[in-house]
Amino acid sequence: MPDFGFAIDLKKCIGCHACTIACKAEHEIPIGVNRCWVKSVEKGRFPDTRRFFFPVLCNQCADAPCMRICPTRALFRRRDGIVDLDGESCIGCRACMEACPYDQLFIDPNTRTAEKCNFCANRIENDLLPSCVIVCPTECRIFGDLDDPASDLARIVQREAVTVRKPEKGTGPKVFYVAAEASTIQPEIASRPLIYKEGQVILRPLGAPAEDPDAPGDPRVDYDVPHAKPWGLDMALYLLTKSVATGVLFLSALLWWAGYRNPLTLVVGPAVALGFVTLTAVILVSDLERPERFYYILTRPNWRSWLVWGSYFLTAHGAVSTAWLVAGLMGRPDVLEWLVGSALVVSMLATIYTSFLFAQGLGRDLWQGPFSAIDLTAQAAAAGSAVLLVCAVFLSPPAPGVERALIRLLGAALVAHLALLIVENLVATSPTRHHELAVATIRRGVFAPIFWSWAIVGGGLVPLALVATGLASASPIVALAAALLTLAGSFAWEYVWVEAGQSVPIS
Repeated sequence: MPDFGFAIDLKKCIGCHACTIACKAEHEIPIGVNRCWVKSVEKGRFPDTRRFFFPVLCNQCADAPCMRICPTRALFRRRDGIVDLDGESCIGCRACMEACPYDQLFIDPNTRTAEKCNFCANRIENDLLPSCVIVCPTECRIFGDLDDPASDLARIVQREAVTVRKPEKGTGPKVFYVAAEASTIQPEIASRPLIYKEGQVILRPLGAPAEDPDAPGDPRVDYDVPHAKPWGLDMALYLLTKSVATGVLFLSALLWWAGYRNPLTLVVGPAVALGFVTLTAVILVSDLERPERFYYILTRPNWRSWLVWGSYFLTAHGAVSTAWLVAGLMGRPDVLEWLVGSALVVSMLATIYTSFLFAQGLGRDLWQGPFSAIDLTAQAAAAGSAVLLVCAVFLSPPAPGVERALIRLLGAALVAHLALLIVENLVATSPTRHHELAVATIRRGVFAPIFWSWAIVGGGLVPLALVATGLASASPIVALAAALLTLAGSFAWEYVWVEAGQSVPIS
């Protein structure tokens, strides 16, 4: 089986963009999106300036993270080794865009499915070179078989000082650059001014390095294409509703097992959990580019994708919540004795799977931290106790014992969550420059007002103070305020975490 790859001699590239146009013509790529393009970076101070060109395309990774995360196996490896995409199997979840460390996947606005460079597999099948190769006027692109020692590509890779993009990701990229300038191949180095697209001014990536007025000769991106943000507010909302659903079921089962057997744990809790897990599923499906294809996750699953496992965990959570609610309404404690273990397990699995899903988003360093599963558990405990506390305040007859237990649980969860936020964002040293830039947007950048005012103070320290001082235990109104502030703070942090993780340019 061949092992196709590219070598690009950057000493020869003149930035003519013929490759970009040829690719668009060959594959009928719509305006506004690109399979490949040429980024340019300027360095120096007038009149001693230089411009560096950097052609960007799919790296056809040996260990392709986009294939791992794709829930429906729409991304697959052909017999000739090329990673290709079957648009008929794609549900438009955009997870592959998060997984790619090289920013090489996009959503085709016409088909509403993912799209990427496939080395012009249609041409290779007919013994033709990729379209970007045949149009290059300086022949800076060399295509061939890496396993063929007689090929020009293999000789270049063996003899030249070649560089690949982000080798630390361990994906095994097969696009090799000759004479690459560091500021072009590492997107975290060059500052980025405003981007101009089709007569519109688009703000630079929020987490991009800022221009240094004291060093005007520093590298700066001169030309690039706008980059889509795959996940947004809907993902933050999904994280909140899921934490409520899983936290409420877990705490209902835990409190029932501890002896708090009343309408809150028998009926109200599982009903709320069922309602929120249903809402979570609705958010997930409606967020797809092709929601009518959601069932593909169940009918053609890729078991390496945490999206698939998450779908089954949420389904199991809904089933157990329904069974718990029915048993509670029928007054069957014997059934609940059998269900309590299942409720604790499925709610925990549905809580923490998201940390592994986001970790599969290999292109986003902020999401690779070791504490995300612990923090998601703390957030679920906080959100679950907050919602159950709201229900307990309006429960008739009141259950003061349960309210006190929920207030203690809320305080403990807030302490754990705030401690993790402080460690991750204020104390720990960033392992990469990408991570450092993302954290900077949280500490003092564009997301700082939300982070400090809501995630830390309004939705963290204030409700914790209400709990710690006993005010929440003394007054139902104060308890209600503490619960609502906690939910607001949880949502604020989920929004910041999702957005900041995607704020740093990766190409």
